Amino acid sequence: MLHARIDITQGLDGEPVVLALFDLGDEEIAASAHAVRAVSSERFRTVSMSVDDVLELRELTALADELSDLASRSGVSTVVLRPARLSAYRNALTQFVESRDEAEWMRDEDRLPLAAARELLWPLGDLAAETMRAALEPGSHRCC
Repeated sequence: MLHARIDITQGLDGEPVVLALFDLGDEEIAASAHAVRAVSSERFRTVSMSVDDVLELRELTALADELSDLASRSGVSTVVLRPARLSAYRNALTQFVESRDEAEWMRDEDRLPLAAARELLWPLGDLAAETMRAALEPGSHRCC
């Protein structure tokens, strides 16, 4: 992850809009898309889901689609996420890494995404915490 930053702008209604921006390379984007899709399919296999489960699945599906779209491009891409989606992204990568670490075996297609996802966990955690602070107190955060 390169150039992590927070942008605070003013929305149409005058409320602050907080966005996390960071650059990812091809491998990181592809690994992220793979991890988010794997977690959402593993977590929501059950037939019965609560309303909260449906909303989380919807968020993860949208995130996976966005990452897959970025993966189809070549080179470094800038990812722009609102605090809630950044948190969902970080949680999905954390769940992906933890579930693979706890398993007694691993699928071959998970090996490269696991390494990339593991490297993203620490910087994503820091950025998510900063973004949440900025969202809760937008006037106290200095833009980059």
